[in-house]
Amino acid sequence: MAWLLLGYGLFQAASAASGNLKKAWDEKSLFGNVGEIPNLVRQGEIGVDQIPDPHWREDGQGCNACHRGTPGEKDAKLLVKDINQLCNNCHDTVSVHNYIHAVGMVPSAEKRTRMPEDFRQAIKRGDGVVTCIACHDLPMQCRKERFAEKGLNPRFFRGGPYRARTDLCFNCHDPKHYDRLNPHDQISDEGELLTDRCLVCHSVTPNRRDARGIDDVSFNVTDDLTKLCTGCHPWRPHPGGNWAHFARHSTQAGPNHLVRPTPEILKRIQRSEATRDIVVPLEPASGRIFCATCHNPHERGVQRDARVDRGADGYKRLRTVGGETICSNCHDK
Repeated sequence: MAWLLLGYGLFQAASAASGNLKKAWDEKSLFGNVGEIPNLVRQGEIGVDQIPDPHWREDGQGCNACHRGTPGEKDAKLLVKDINQLCNNCHDTVSVHNYIHAVGMVPSAEKRTRMPEDFRQAIKRGDGVVTCIACHDLPMQCRKERFAEKGLNPRFFRGGPYRARTDLCFNCHDPKHYDRLNPHDQISDEGELLTDRCLVCHSVTPNRRDARGIDDVSFNVTDDLTKLCTGCHPWRPHPGGNWAHFARHSTQAGPNHLVRPTPEILKRIQRSEATRDIVVPLEPASGRIFCATCHNPHERGVQRDARVDRGADGYKRLRTVGGETICSNCHDK
């Protein structure tokens, strides 16, 4: 009886093991079953790195990712009618987080007027709405005579190559509608304070007559004032550069200045403020160094106190005096 039970157990184990064997998905079989790719990734059958790239291929295998048989000039013989679904067999898993444009909307008359004819034809092929082919010229990367363009236009942007990706956007969008607000442009040509610019950083427009320092104003963030700056000015590895790995608070990216000054450094800052007639502000809540400790974010004349106004509109807006370096406000030479 024991042998029968053991034999039955071994049979069950073998059956379970054989049921768990995964199909070996090679490139050819994936191209033949592209509609299954999202499910295969979700179920762990394949990894994202196993999804083959059908674009810019000379061997012809990539054709099966989009077409039934050999496409013709008048009949592309697409696997599915929905162009976006066809692309998303791979891209929904590979790069959906990188999409920079939504699909499915009908372009306005203004945009249709702006866009070149081949963009209008791409919209027409997408049943009158924006699809992936509005911006990506798919046939381009299928034709061998255009393979030489891959180096300059690897993502086969329609009308490309472009010096900047936003140049592609301006085929349809008016660049005048996307001018960036410069929050440092704070005084009009008539000398009036542009109070809306103040509200980029401050929760209320500061009273310039009464404000004497950073403790007299309020901000839109309270936990980390560097966030007011890094939304537009990402820093890597600044502040500090990558030259002083031996310094305190250093990492592989360089020294980290966004810390609370030591007592010695704090004394040095106070001495610099007194002798150089400047202000070196620290973050009010934490006492830490932050971006405006070294850089004055205001336009010259916004702040009524000349000491606070130092560095405004200067080189990198650094709070320096004459030939003194910004580093010597805190550090001995």
